[in-house]
Amino acid sequence: MTELGWLTRELGDVPRHDRWLSEQEGEVLSELRVPKRRDDWRLGRWTGKAAVAAWRGVALESVMIAAAEDGVPEALIDDSPADLALSLSHRAGRALATVADGTTALGCDLEAIEPRSEAFLREWLRPAERELVSAQNGEARDLAANLIWTAKEAASKARREGLRLNLRRATVEAEGLAQPARSWARLEISWEGGPIELGWWRQDAGWVMTVTSDPASEGAPNELS
Repeated sequence: MTELGWLTRELGDVPRHDRWLSEQEGEVLSELRVPKRRDDWRLGRWTGKAAVAAWRGVALESVMIAAAEDGVPEALIDDSPADLALSLSHRAGRALATVADGTTALGCDLEAIEPRSEAFLREWLRPAERELVSAQNGEARDLAANLIWTAKEAASKARREGLRLNLRRATVEAEGLAQPARSWARLEISWEGGPIELGWWRQDAGWVMTVTSDPASEGAPNELS
């Protein structure tokens, strides 16, 4: 059975100094000139390091996160491959990291629960998904729209493709739209002419987060600290 771990961090959690970065990570940061891009990158790295350290029970300073050739984050512990899967997402000063052991195909995404335009819905959601969103009112409508979008993004990350995939070919079905916040519910992403991916979603204080994995996780993701 695949087990998943997750945690979130905010921009204010990240140390102002850069001593927690490895030399290689520091070199990557030095090439980023736009302040927001630097902040997002540091937040993502801090959150990923914290997740790996908690998952493996090691010091955060022993963890380094590098990017594979396709851009997927890869973790090292004491300069050796950590033999785990890591996925990162950040949005508006908040980041989500998910981890799993071994060669699990893993993807996660995080979005603020905010209004989405009709043009966005027509562009990215399939007819059945748009019907689901339209059947909701107020914040429930915003939740449904962002849940579907994050699930598609998480699934594309698990396939190591990101937005290179045509997300219009994915259909999301999610349980528990009326469930209380801060609890995980199942979701399913079906690719047109392709695989079905399984995952989980959670609403949390104005945010929605999703995670998919292959092999699928039988239990909900475990929060790390």
